[in-house]
Amino acid sequence: MTTHLTEIDRDEAAPTRWSTVALLVGAGMVCAFQIGKAPAALGHLRADLGFGLVTAGWVISMFNVIGVGLGTLLGAATSRIGDRRMVLGGLWLTAAASLVGATSLGPTLLLATRFIEGLGFLAAVIGVPALIIRLARPGDYKLAFGLWGTYMPAGTAFMMLLSPLFLAPFGWRGLWLANAVLVGLFAAMLAAATRGLRHGAPTPAPGLATLGRDMWETVRAGGPPLVALAFASYTLNFIAVLGFLPTILVEREGLSQPLAATLTAIAIAANVPGNLAGGVLLHRGVARWRLVTSASLVMALCAFGIYSDALPLAARYALTVLFSTVGGVLPATVLGWAPATAPTARHAPTANGLLVQGSHFGQMLGPPALAALAVASGDWSWSPLVLVASAAVGIACALALRRLERRHRAVSSPQPVVGQAEIR
Repeated sequence: MTTHLTEIDRDEAAPTRWSTVALLVGAGMVCAFQIGKAPAALGHLRADLGFGLVTAGWVISMFNVIGVGLGTLLGAATSRIGDRRMVLGGLWLTAAASLVGATSLGPTLLLATRFIEGLGFLAAVIGVPALIIRLARPGDYKLAFGLWGTYMPAGTAFMMLLSPLFLAPFGWRGLWLANAVLVGLFAAMLAAATRGLRHGAPTPAPGLATLGRDMWETVRAGGPPLVALAFASYTLNFIAVLGFLPTILVEREGLSQPLAATLTAIAIAANVPGNLAGGVLLHRGVARWRLVTSASLVMALCAFGIYSDALPLAARYALTVLFSTVGGVLPATVLGWAPATAPTARHAPTANGLLVQGSHFGQMLGPPALAALAVASGDWSWSPLVLVASAAVGIACALALRRLERRHRAVSSPQPVVGQAEIR
């Protein structure tokens, strides 16, 4: 997500406030805890609240519903509200939703609070990049944002490892309450650490007519929606496979909850080196469309083995880890692709917002789709149908973007807009 500031409120000679940057990364990680806690606690939730597999899928996905429609609008609102207020407000909202969610007596309140947790999460992670820009020297931006980029896989995996400590003695309600306290603690520490931080001159939020026109022009350009759809295909597959992994390991394979959570955390953490590998390959000149098609194809092939009854558990788990590792190449590839396909530099934030919406759409749709197929067929053996179809969409988008790249090169102007000289 791109944040544009008209004025950076910092002394350019001042050193980077690494302690506050580290606190922001920690805040992002505890926000990501809210993603990891649901898959780890599904067995406890279903036993206590008595809902089925499809509802369980929505418990995982409801967190992402808010991002499907409001990613771009929240990004625009940050300049009006202020980055610090956006981050702190998001953290407090997430803490409050987790606290209320712990009192749920049925799926309705639980799903509602998961929706609100998603709103708080989105507000917090949208505001953090602008804060980092004001806390770090320009020469430290790459390192600071490199640290920030670890919050999602690290936070999700760490929560999967921590969850058994709370689930065994305190149940899922204890896990929800612990998360509420932890997020609130980070909000309080961050409020104290940034209390003297003034806000830069705000950029006026665009009117609805301007925003609507920018969105239409971005979509009409062709490239940004294709990138968003390619990212949606990845997030759909990733969250569908990893989100239900603890449930499958316990209910189908008979493993204990702690062991299932640990194995899932390892599989999620395997996504991190994939992200790093994607960045290295891009730096060495590998075309983006090749990375997306190759990674999508490997993920599709892994899906057949992951749900095969003919393979032993060890082999299926190894394929799951491979699925996650290779899949990590995709985020590293597409995150820089969205602004590169924007029709002008002014449309780059809208393209980034569209990418975020695609990401959340995939995460929202994946678990319920996989669960519905499992319920309809009676087992998980037909799951590759969903995953392969989704991977095929990603491959088709990458190939379409390649054709768009060639067409753009043929008619490129002498002075292309930022990011559009070469869509790779």
